[in-house]
Amino acid sequence: MQIHKVIVAIVFLAIAGCGKPNKFEQNFTKPAWFDSLEAPEINTHEEADALWQSEKRCCEDANTLLKNNRIFYKSCFNAISKNYENEELVVTCLWLMDVGAESNQRIEISRFLVDNFGHHKNSISNCANCMPGDTVARVTLDLARYESRTSNSKNQPINRIESLLDSRRDEISYWVQAEIYEFLGETYLEAGINYERLNRFKEAYNRLNKIKDYNEPLERRFPPIVKLYNLILQNVPNDKTQSIIGSPR
Repeated sequence: MQIHKVIVAIVFLAIAGCGKPNKFEQNFTKPAWFDSLEAPEINTHEEADALWQSEKRCCEDANTLLKNNRIFYKSCFNAISKNYENEELVVTCLWLMDVGAESNQRIEISRFLVDNFGHHKNSISNCANCMPGDTVARVTLDLARYESRTSNSKNQPINRIESLLDSRRDEISYWVQAEIYEFLGETYLEAGINYERLNRFKEAYNRLNKIKDYNEPLERRFPPIVKLYNLILQNVPNDKTQSIIGSPR
C-alpha cells in the first residue's frame, strides 16, 4: 500500500512538472490574433528556415505580408514552447519571428535572445562569409541601436557593444564587425571621445584596414569606418592627440 502511494505521488509530480511553463512562456503571452490563424508545426531549425523561405517577407501587399509573418510567428511561438531545450531552433525562431510580433514585443524578443542565448554559436554551413557569433552579434547590434535611439544616455548601448566585442569578436565575421564599429564610432562621437574609446577604435581601424585588402565584403563596408576614424581623431582631447601614430588612409 505504501509503495502504491509513493508511485502515485511520483506520477503526480511528473505530470505537474510537465505543465510548468518554460522561461519563454513566462515572459511572452500570445497576442490577441494568435488563435485566429492556422500555422504549421515546426520542431527543428531546418523546418524553421524552410518555413521562413516558403513565403514572401517583402515586396507584397501589406495584408499578405502581415498574414505570412504572423503565421511564422505562431509556428515559432509554439515551437519554442514545445522545444525550449533545442537551442538552435529557439535562437533561429527568436531571431526571425519579431517580424510577426506586436510592436511593443519586438525589442523584448531581441533582448530575450541576447540575455539568455548570448553564448549561442550559429551554423556556418553553406555560408562562406559567416561566423558562429554572427546571429547573436546582429541581434545585439539591433538592440543597442534601439537603446541608443530611445535614451539620452549612450552608456548602455556602448557597454553592450563593447562587452560583445570583448567576449566574441573573433567569432564575428568581418563584415558584421564593420557594421558594429560603424555604430560604435557614431555613438562614441555622440557620447564624447575619451582615451579608452580612441584606443579601441584605433585598434579596430588598423586591424580591419589590413584585412579589407583580401576580404571583399569588409572592403565594401570599410569607407564609413575611415570617415568615422577621421572624425574621432578630430574630436580627441588635445592632451591625447600626441599619442596617435599614423593617419588613416
